[in-house]
Amino acid sequence: MLKPSNSSFMEKTLPLRNRVADKIEWVKLRTPKVAKSRAFRRAATITSAVFFSLTFIIVLAKLTNAGFFIPKLVSHISRYPTCQSKGINGTRDIWEASQKKYENLMDDKFTIAMQTYRRPKELQETLNIILSEKVPSLLEIVVVWNDLENYPPDDYVSKHGVPVRFRKSKRNSLNEKLWPDPDYKTQAILLSDDDVYYHPNDLEFVFQTWRKFGRNRMVGALARCTPVDTFGYHKYTFCSSRWGEDEYNMVLTNLAFSHVSFLDYYSSNDTIMTQIREYVDEGFNCEDLAMNYVHGLLTGEGPLLINGHEKYVNFVPKVGISMKKGHMEARSACLNDFSKMFGCHPLVDESGYIQRGVMVM
Repeated sequence: MLKPSNSSFMEKTLPLRNRVADKIEWVKLRTPKVAKSRAFRRAATITSAVFFSLTFIIVLAKLTNAGFFIPKLVSHISRYPTCQSKGINGTRDIWEASQKKYENLMDDKFTIAMQTYRRPKELQETLNIILSEKVPSLLEIVVVWNDLENYPPDDYVSKHGVPVRFRKSKRNSLNEKLWPDPDYKTQAILLSDDDVYYHPNDLEFVFQTWRKFGRNRMVGALARCTPVDTFGYHKYTFCSSRWGEDEYNMVLTNLAFSHVSFLDYYSSNDTIMTQIREYVDEGFNCEDLAMNYVHGLLTGEGPLLINGHEKYVNFVPKVGISMKKGHMEARSACLNDFSKMFGCHPLVDESGYIQRGVMVM
């Protein structure tokens, strides 16, 4: 078969080529001069490069685990600078006076300050369990009685010689548990509620660990976290054990050791502390978060989570502050309001914790 000659092909395609040339000329005539400029072409090139780069990153993130890390990086951008970065560490003269005030109290014993409000069953059960065994360093239990309408039971001494003293509050306030009772005889105070406790055989271990590693820290059983949302606000959350999310920056005063000097600073006439206490009373919430803020502010150290041989016990109350609707949102608001009051964010992240016992390999 004979192939068509080149000249024959050119003749047949001439009409098509003419139409294409006319179309190109039509486009040229209608293209604005600015689009023909070198600056426009440069801008178009850059825009195209950015677009294709972002598209590549998004596709890559979906095909790999990068999608996990991108939100993590964004979540670290807080609208509140850390207190350490701003050199804010509290009112030092008040803090130094608080430390000196209690330096002669007993160092080798501890006191339990247990807050209660109209939960006699839970209170009695918790007291019975804690006092069922001898805890060598437990000096006294002070029950902070916030029921103003009913009288507390009489003080008594347990079979192991531990005094149980009922202290009736002047007002029903969450700040009452954090008041530095002038009758305290120990530097170490185990802050607790009537529905949560370490098992007696773990209490001594937790106290001695606080003495060795945690005098400047909140040391306890219930860790909480404050990740930052996409708007830079802190959120109150339960902590996660997922890889990459293994840091916490609070332990709750439901069950936590603190040096009494921190209670003294919290209860002082410092301007910010006064505002914090009023805020807690107004909302009837977040005193435990505030105490973590105080520790981080004054020492620049994070909390310490401690687990005993047995898991701590925490009754799930049918009624209580934590059972109210909107509880988590309210506590998130506390975090951000406290940071505004301090002018910075004092909480310090911690990833380590202490577990009683030997790890068998």
